[in-house]
Amino acid sequence: MNHAAEASRARRWRVLLGVAAVCYYASFAFHPAWFWLVGVNHYGVWFLDSFAILASNDAVTRGLDPYAPNPLDYFHRPHVYSHWWLHLRDLGLTRSANLWLGLTLVTLFLVAALARLRPRGPRQFFYYLAVLCSPGVLLAINRANNDLVIFALLALLVSCLRSQHRAIRFFAAGLVAFAAGLKYYPAAALLLLLADGRGWREKQQRLLLGLGLLFLVVLDVGGDLPHFDLAVVDAAGLMSFSASNGFQALGLGARGATLAGVVLGAVIFGWAWRAHPLEGWRVDAAGESDWLHFLLGAVLLAGCFFTSTNFAYRWVFAIWLAPLLWSLPQQADAPPRLRAIARVARLLLPVVLWIDAAFSMLLLRNLGRTSAATIGRWADIAFQMEQPLVWLFFGGLLVFLAHFARQAWQDVFVRPVSVTRA
Repeated sequence: MNHAAEASRARRWRVLLGVAAVCYYASFAFHPAWFWLVGVNHYGVWFLDSFAILASNDAVTRGLDPYAPNPLDYFHRPHVYSHWWLHLRDLGLTRSANLWLGLTLVTLFLVAALARLRPRGPRQFFYYLAVLCSPGVLLAINRANNDLVIFALLALLVSCLRSQHRAIRFFAAGLVAFAAGLKYYPAAALLLLLADGRGWREKQQRLLLGLGLLFLVVLDVGGDLPHFDLAVVDAAGLMSFSASNGFQALGLGARGATLAGVVLGAVIFGWAWRAHPLEGWRVDAAGESDWLHFLLGAVLLAGCFFTSTNFAYRWVFAIWLAPLLWSLPQQADAPPRLRAIARVARLLLPVVLWIDAAFSMLLLRNLGRTSAATIGRWADIAFQMEQPLVWLFFGGLLVFLAHFARQAWQDVFVRPVSVTRA
């Protein structure tokens, strides 16, 4: 098959993926009861999270405290993000704009996601479809959660880092800092500033610029953190994920469980750094974009998993994992250990994305025949049963992150050697 025919075939598969995904999401608009089948609580309203942000802006306009319970929101939710979001009112946005704003966020997200997912055959198509239509992604779309904004912003990061223009490569630091100002956890993407073979000095400068900009962001939004700590609702149970969940089941308090998760994650990362199971492997030029996107998704998800509790909409960043996990096990020149780890992670990705929905479907079959308290206990048991699989998946992500971090440390700080791009 010549290059033009192959490119045309790839475009058809991508169009088919987009059409299938849009039809899948649209089906829930016509049949809202289907949300329960995949573990999503629709509450009878679309775009609840974008509405909450606009309600906070309307509260400021009316002279109300946005960090207090908000009577303008459906659930009286206080504002739980940085004050930067409260400037949407300066653009004339109010709750009346929620429908078109939510649709805009969903559209931007889908465009960015489909730019990354490029299936070339039926098996790859269905794998990508399983990721793109997973319950966590559906939850983010249903609520128009602002993680869609972070996804669309950081979708530009890898392109910036791979640009031929130095100024655009440095712009990547500004992207990370701006995203962190919107929702804090994107600060983990600073690790990506050490990517791309442009020479050790530029990488150091990019990292220093990113740290400097992040410091300025912290000075500006740091005062919002106490409001966040008081108002945020900890995610727990099905349709959530966190390293602390298993430890809380063992009787540890919230802070102790979080600390235990961080420590165990650090131990796994330290082992992977020291043992270096992927030693000697570097991604080739053809796979660089997939590798950097994978790292971006991995560092965001792992950072959230080990340091906080997260609702399932955070899984939107798993979209960036899928292309590399699909291709790595099939690369004959890759080390066997690398292919084995990638093969396990490729298998686990749809499992961890869909396991909550599977349990929800099983539990729903008992509604009306079993008491709500019993179903709740079963849900807690099911949630704990899935924790080893989730930990195994994130352990695999840490192996890849440690491999990249170790190489970056050696290239940039230990034995800096300029690398000229061919």
